Amino acid sequence: MLPDATVVKHILAEAGLADTDVQETTLGLVCTVAPAEVAPAFAALKDSELDFVMLVDLMGTDTGEDIELSYHLRSFTRDEELHVKCTVAYDAEIASVWNAYPSALMPERETAELLGLTLSGHPNPKRLLTVDGVEPLLRKSSLIRTLQEVRER
Repeated sequence: MLPDATVVKHILAEAGLADTDVQETTLGLVCTVAPAEVAPAFAALKDSELDFVMLVDLMGTDTGEDIELSYHLRSFTRDEELHVKCTVAYDAEIASVWNAYPSALMPERETAELLGLTLSGHPNPKRLLTVDGVEPLLRKSSLIRTLQEVRER
């Protein structure tokens, strides 16, 4: 089921986040927030009557112009899901949401590492998959090896 879009907007407005966009899409209900409003929006959604107590997933996508982060929230008591999207610039700093959703600890680190973002407020923002000096592998600017290069390796 989908949460009521007007209720989501009202909850975010009460939290002081009036500049949010909530739309019903084929994906479901999608709420778009500014990068600086991610952590306050998540705290408001978790503590509201909508009861979004679980962060199911966090995904990052390089659109070619910037990085789009998509968070998937779930309310078990209401059997509802909400997607929260945020667009950040390359090499930007994004606030961690681990205080509201501890399940974000590892996905945030992975997303930050592979897309070249910096996490603020994360208790352990070290790299998970690569070492220092490796460029963000999921950016469109990353070169892809040819089959010949892989074979000669």
